[in-house]
Amino acid sequence: MHRRPDLYSRWTQEVRRKAFFHSGQRVGVAVSGGPDSILLLHFMEALARELGLTLSVVHFNHRLRGVESEGDEALVRSLAERLGLKYLRSEAEVGREARARHANLEAVARDLRYHYFFSLVDQGRLDCVATAHTANDQAETVLMRLLRGTGTRGLGGIYPLLEGKVVRPFLSVTRDEVLREVAVRGLEYRVDSSNLNVRLRRNKVRGELLPLLSREYNPEVIPLLNQLAERARDDEACLERLARDRALPWRLHEGREERIPVRALLDFPPALARRVLRQMLMAVRGTLHGLSHAHIEALRHFAAESQSGKVQTLPGGSVVRKEFSWLVVCPAGDESANGDYSLPVSVPGECLVPELEKTFHFKILSAGDTARGYNSDKLVGLDLQKLRGELELRNWRAGDTFCPVGSRGSRKLKELFRERKIPEVRRKGWPILLCAGEIVWVRGFPPAREAAATDQTAQVVIVEEVSTRPSPVARKKPA
Repeated sequence: MHRRPDLYSRWTQEVRRKAFFHSGQRVGVAVSGGPDSILLLHFMEALARELGLTLSVVHFNHRLRGVESEGDEALVRSLAERLGLKYLRSEAEVGREARARHANLEAVARDLRYHYFFSLVDQGRLDCVATAHTANDQAETVLMRLLRGTGTRGLGGIYPLLEGKVVRPFLSVTRDEVLREVAVRGLEYRVDSSNLNVRLRRNKVRGELLPLLSREYNPEVIPLLNQLAERARDDEACLERLARDRALPWRLHEGREERIPVRALLDFPPALARRVLRQMLMAVRGTLHGLSHAHIEALRHFAAESQSGKVQTLPGGSVVRKEFSWLVVCPAGDESANGDYSLPVSVPGECLVPELEKTFHFKILSAGDTARGYNSDKLVGLDLQKLRGELELRNWRAGDTFCPVGSRGSRKLKELFRERKIPEVRRKGWPILLCAGEIVWVRGFPPAREAAATDQTAQVVIVEEVSTRPSPVARKKPA
């Protein structure tokens, strides 16, 4: 009969298989003083010798339990000294901060704690921080999210890696295994009295619901919930890739905006459409904090049912608007018009417009160059000999009139914009070139009749517009 490997051996096999750490890494071990984190530190200390890791002990004092909190920190500090490890710590008055934010105490504690962990990595002091979340923590998280209502991503529970900065190497270890191991090793640890408060939802799930499910329904409920979380993470990763690939030919990134044709979005299966919307919001906001499934569903209905010009405001600083056949996501405040600008132009030369995140290049070509096909949808031909006077690049102003080639007479630009279905929110910053105070070029329109190049033109002025902000999304045209 084969003897089952001891907990440390099984754990190291799992860590190596998942390649959580590599030689030379500076790893901070988050130690609260509880049995889970104490055991993790001892396991990591042994692993560090095998893999060549440089360990530090990381402690965050929430200052929630007075003398108890100080006792936790004293134990952690003394343990770091005994093991000869660098000790890193921070603190916050979490209770006071939660009251100031009118927010959940546990959520604020987690937010402040992880902000500290991330700062250690962002400042280059550590390569990652390891936390002691166990299989029980995973099961509790999945249950709580089920009760709250969640999708595939939420069912994934606690992810083993968080943005490459936080590692959870203990997710395969149960709390019972931890307690047995610390007893065998005779390790000293602290008991957090707040964990006994069943008024806190997680404690109620931990102390009442999970034991009930295990006792009355299935004794394997913890490993089963962990398996569910792992499958959900795999499914979510696959769906995220499919959504990104499916939307790639359609998504455009312009300045600080993300846009996609409404028809393309609505043709996606709902599971992919939701993820495309989340990906667009993530690209604009940098976070999905504050957004729920209900917000994403509301956006799908907004795309399908709202009229052009309508705007949907989201929590956390972003808005979504309908622009004719496009759905546009932008930061809050960017839905208003661009600011005024007025810049002198030299030909040849270039003009940077920070308000548009664009550079306009003014080039002189001979008639032969244009005849040989030097053109694109961004090029406009003006006769250099007709541009007598100072040139100015500015934004559209109310009352501007223009007489493009092919027009019988001057018309208000506002009317031309309306005919071209250019959204009102984009008109304010629309670039216009003036010569001696007269409009000779407007982006997206033929040149002014009086300044346009003809067959007799010797030197042609063209305008090229180049974005000064690289797009994170490839601008492939749909097949």
